[in-house]
Amino acid sequence: MIKEFVTTPALERSIGKSFRFLSPNTWTTLSLFTGFFAFWLIIDGYIVVGMIVFLLSTLMDMIDGKVARYTNQATPLGAFWDGTVDRVVDMLLILAFFFLDFPVQPLYLHIFLFLLLFFTLMPPFIVAYANHRLAVPDPTEKVVWRFAFRPEYIFLFLLVILLNKYSVNASFYILCAGFVLMLATCIQATILVFVKSANYKL
Repeated sequence: MIKEFVTTPALERSIGKSFRFLSPNTWTTLSLFTGFFAFWLIIDGYIVVGMIVFLLSTLMDMIDGKVARYTNQATPLGAFWDGTVDRVVDMLLILAFFFLDFPVQPLYLHIFLFLLLFFTLMPPFIVAYANHRLAVPDPTEKVVWRFAFRPEYIFLFLLVILLNKYSVNASFYILCAGFVLMLATCIQATILVFVKSANYKL
């Protein structure tokens, strides 16, 4: 929902124009490498710096699509690469949580984080697979509306990392909020596919 409020055509054009010195796929690839670097920083103990680099990675992900549209270089392959890199960076972000301190026994924490990863990766898959199987043709991801798109959960996950250095309890509460949000989003997306598919009978 965040991107629906903060992204305007004028802002998109401005970003696309300002960062067109690199191709869209180059920005996407830089986002991937930056995500790996951020993960390494966190496991090496540089928590806040790692969080900032993860933020940089997500900003690069925001840039690539805007450059593609501004320069008329948007392609299906570019969209595929962008979505694939997004999922890898999401995985690295959640994997970094395994190296933070939380007030939970390790076994339960690891199960919790595994489920968080699953519920975070599932909504884009639900929409893409509904699209692929023509249950709900939704190339712009507007038909199957979701509680949380990438900006929402990335914001919460970065906040988890930032707060963890100062308050493990507050960090864990935000993590739980992110879990509930992604679980609700999975349920919502699945229900909407069933509901909306009635309008697309072959």
